[in-house]
Amino acid sequence: MMDGIRAKKIADRFSGNLNFIVHSYSGGLLVRYHQHTHYFVRESCFWSYVYRAAGLPIGHG
Repeated sequence: MMDGIRAKKIADRFSGNLNFIVHSYSGGLLVRYHQHTHYFVRESCFWSYVYRAAGLPIGHG
């Protein structure tokens, strides 16, 4: 599971973003995007999702 403090920091960074609504929730991140809700317990999965949703390439290295 993701560290609760880290999840809160990430969620706070997205406050005010109208595209991604992100909340820290039960050791992970709850994301609402285009009327879909996703829950992530691994930070790497969350960032991969954000990059894909934004149409950005994901670095491997």
